[in-house]
Amino acid sequence: MSGVVVRGRALRESHGPTVVLLHPLGAGADFWERAADSLDGLGVYSVDLPGHGGCPVPDAPYGTADVAAALATHLRGLGHQGVHVVGLSLGGLVALELAAHDPGLVSSLVVAATVPFYPEDWRERWRVRAADAARLGVTPFVEPTLQLWLTPAALAADGAEVAYVKRALADIDPRGYALACLALADADVTPRLGTITAPTLLVDGELDAPLFHDGAARLARSIPGARRAVIAGARHASALEFAEPFARLVRNWVRPGNDSPDEGSR
Repeated sequence: MSGVVVRGRALRESHGPTVVLLHPLGAGADFWERAADSLDGLGVYSVDLPGHGGCPVPDAPYGTADVAAALATHLRGLGHQGVHVVGLSLGGLVALELAAHDPGLVSSLVVAATVPFYPEDWRERWRVRAADAARLGVTPFVEPTLQLWLTPAALAADGAEVAYVKRALADIDPRGYALACLALADADVTPRLGTITAPTLLVDGELDAPLFHDGAARLARSIPGARRAVIAGARHASALEFAEPFARLVRNWVRPGNDSPDEGSR
């Protein structure tokens, strides 16, 4: 798809395995900075998805498969191979598409707060949100995002996590946000899940919306050998508010010779 590119930056240099991080809707590569601080012994490369962070807005609607193809080209152009891909929500959909599109590139997956497709009522919500973002900007979606992503305790504390969400949504181009909403509305990785060969860990926030628990269950049934883990007390943005427990799961999943996720898994 014309105009679909990704950009990225290294958050941690290492001679160990490389982890590629893919953010949720409305965020950017900096979403992962706190988690990256705890990914000891791993190289960390964080990606700006189309229309987010420093990545340009595509000139036409696109799908998550288009983003995966652009990401594969980007990573191979940088000389990466055998990377461990971590995605949350929108980033999780792209991670799944990447593993199906270019299995030789992906050594393992960690997919958090992700559904293989949205039910029709949610698809319509995404379409309405895309139209509203193009017309009104992203400000109306700050409070709903905060409520979905963060726990009541984090919202009451009004600390760094809240400040990040507000800043990220204030900075995003409404056109980029709208196109990403349309990509979510049309996304469906179901037909390709059975082709994924990379070892896959599915991460739930314990207090996330039921839709995403159901999505994880669907993914677990469809991806050969997939495992699940739960981060206690977390909502949708587990990697932001619970960065260290999330990073611990990632470390244990990608470390050579490790064959099980950390505590709290199931």
